[in-house]
Amino acid sequence: MTRTASRLEPRALWRRSVPSLAVLVIGAACGEEAPQPSSDPSKPPPEPEEISVIPAEYATEIAFVGFASEPLRLYARFVNETTENELERDYGGWFESDSSWHRLESLRDRLPVPRASWRVLPGGAWRVLAADGGELAGLVYRDSLMEFRLSPGTLVAEWTGETGQREALLLARVQQGDSAQAGLLLLRRSARLRKAVSAAAESHTQLFLLVDSLSNGLLVARDAADPDSTAIAWTWVGSIGNEWTDVRVRPPPENASAALARWVVELPEAGVTARFRLEELPDDDESRLGPKPFALSGQLEILGRRRPAAGLGVESRG
Repeated sequence: MTRTASRLEPRALWRRSVPSLAVLVIGAACGEEAPQPSSDPSKPPPEPEEISVIPAEYATEIAFVGFASEPLRLYARFVNETTENELERDYGGWFESDSSWHRLESLRDRLPVPRASWRVLPGGAWRVLAADGGELAGLVYRDSLMEFRLSPGTLVAEWTGETGQREALLLARVQQGDSAQAGLLLLRRSARLRKAVSAAAESHTQLFLLVDSLSNGLLVARDAADPDSTAIAWTWVGSIGNEWTDVRVRPPPENASAALARWVVELPEAGVTARFRLEELPDDDESRLGPKPFALSGQLEILGRRRPAAGLGVESRG
């Protein structure tokens, strides 16, 4: 079954909600205006307004793959955890350029709790662009070795994720030096009460984003904990986006060697077949928890024509 992505209908798990993309730059946090002294010197000044904080974990996750034979690839995750007194940040990611993966600078610190604890905040090597409602509208990364800028563009598809937060597939562009590369961007967000994180039922979500150099792309989402559940896919082919529910995912055999562990995803109605292998991104921080990212390499076949393809995959349990 298919429906054009630009006309998605609301569903229990996938819902449309298009935000404004008027962009502003988030700078350093500004303090609120101090309360004016009372006109009556015998009365004390009013107490500053307190922010009621519920301990929670807010995560924003992005995966970008460029439309090129040697694509730029970016994966980053931004986690804000709130306690009653402070916000703890854990930001980091990977960037592939010239066929080499680079670990991006990690940012781990503590800040006073802001009013919108779910927002990605600037700090360290990361600058943040935000839309009117605080949605992530762009990133600038700069350290001693590299610099790049991510600029999201046209919305391809949008849905509501497991925790009721906005997730989307968009066209996007990454600028590095004098060159820029267009591609597809997966944007995910989640929000969980901290006490509910450990108590949540076990789930096993997998997402695969695969693109070729002819500006075609495929995104597949599946619940690996329930093989009988329906996988969902979105295609971007010939500048047209569609959503598909007739999706057949064949994981490799459990005893297959790494060299032979090939995934196959078929969309019979779309005439699309993807074949790819997974490779974990290099990580020297074994203490880091959360979703596990993978590099994807393989082929994307559309109406009988095969093209080399590359991508990113994300596997999360919780």
